[in-house]
Amino acid sequence: MNLWLGITLILIVAGGFLAYPFFFRRAEDPSNQSQQANVDIFRDQQNQYHQQLEQGEISQQQYAAMLVEAEQLLLSNTAITEAEKKSKPGLWMLPILVIIIPLATLWMYQSLGASADEKIAQKLAANASTNAGQQMAWDKELITLIAERVKQRPNNVYYWTILAQEAVSRGDMSAAADYFSESLRIEPRESYLLGQYAQALFFAEGNKFTQPVITALDNAFAVDSSNQTVLGLKGIQAFESRDYKLAISYWQGALQQLNPASSDWQALQSGIQKAQLLIGDAPAANLSVALSIDSSIQFAADQIVFIAVVAADGSPMPIAARKLSAGQLPTSIQLSDNDALMAGRDLSSAGNVRVVARLSTSGTATPQAGDWEAISEVIEMTQETQNLELNISQQRAQ
Repeated sequence: MNLWLGITLILIVAGGFLAYPFFFRRAEDPSNQSQQANVDIFRDQQNQYHQQLEQGEISQQQYAAMLVEAEQLLLSNTAITEAEKKSKPGLWMLPILVIIIPLATLWMYQSLGASADEKIAQKLAANASTNAGQQMAWDKELITLIAERVKQRPNNVYYWTILAQEAVSRGDMSAAADYFSESLRIEPRESYLLGQYAQALFFAEGNKFTQPVITALDNAFAVDSSNQTVLGLKGIQAFESRDYKLAISYWQGALQQLNPASSDWQALQSGIQKAQLLIGDAPAANLSVALSIDSSIQFAADQIVFIAVVAADGSPMPIAARKLSAGQLPTSIQLSDNDALMAGRDLSSAGNVRVVARLSTSGTATPQAGDWEAISEVIEMTQETQNLELNISQQRAQ
């Protein structure tokens, strides 16, 4: 509404500028200059006739006749000039210009302007607000608008990417791969797009490493060898090729970029453990911990929960640790040598340990008064999986 009001005001001002020359003549108006020129010519002729009369070149009668003729010519020219001034030549163009210019302006704005983009931006903001904190649910009208607009703006990488993400959300990986391909046409070395394209193509090909998938994956890895999506796919490729150590290496690189409580993290961790079993290098110790927060405790979903495995006797420095957000609980996690904080100090050689789960009020790993926590009994680490449950319910006094 404000946009169209602004355009209307600009056109009104422009119309005033158009009309001004037709109604307000300046002192240097050409018609005024023409009239002055006619008077100057008459005076020159009058002086010339007078000189001829004094020199005897013409008679008094001839002088009078020639002067009358010059006066009549002056009157005739003056009358024409006055008529031109009153008639305001070209005034017929004003209404035409007043109509044509606004119409041309609106047509150009519709053709070259960003009104459609503005509408899309507003709908995107509304869609994001509606889905705040939830999995994205795409508005059908929004996607239709973007699909139409991208035909007019085929080099808008943002629109192609949105269409790809929407296709992924409804499981149409073939369409997602096509959309990501269009994005890469515009930004061929964008690591995020390369990784997403390789993944969508992998799923579209039935989870098979066909030649197009391998080419896309290699291109993505060459641009960004730390991309989490690419590392996950490279791990799968290595696992299928029975290069289990290489698969573990790729997956461990991907793990570092994921939230330990996420399903992706759990899937990669499971893959690592499976690969370790296949090469006879499985973690010698494994802790399965079911975590929860007592219903009597008031907490924010974004508060940090620290889970640490510490020696039952000895240094309080954690042997292994994990960090979650309170909103993710209740949940179950697996702790193993892969969660060790220091090389050479892992769960396999820890002996007797305790598991501490702490809901932090300050957000720091250092225990503070007022934090809520749960501490397990002493656990003897063995090669078998240890299962325990921790319910955070006790508040620290200091």
